[in-house]
Amino acid sequence: MTRWSDGQPDGHDPFAPVEASPRFATPLALVGALLGIVAVFGGLAPLAGPVGMGAALVAHVKGSRLGLPAAGVAAVGMIIGMAVAMYLR
Repeated sequence: MTRWSDGQPDGHDPFAPVEASPRFATPLALVGALLGIVAVFGGLAPLAGPVGMGAALVAHVKGSRLGLPAAGVAAVGMIIGMAVAMYLR
């Protein structure tokens, strides 16, 4: 019988952080930021915003230091792009 503090019988901690490969993380962050900019100026806010946020968050999870700021840029770009689209209708 194992105790909770002992971990798993095989010695593997299921809650230990996973080492992710940062491969292609920075380009994904840049794609996310660019899609955020496209969401503002391109009129594609409902499509480009969520896709940009998704790409940037994947980059963040993979270890890119630019991932979270790029997700913020995509989110703000989506909000501003949708506000402009609603205003211009």
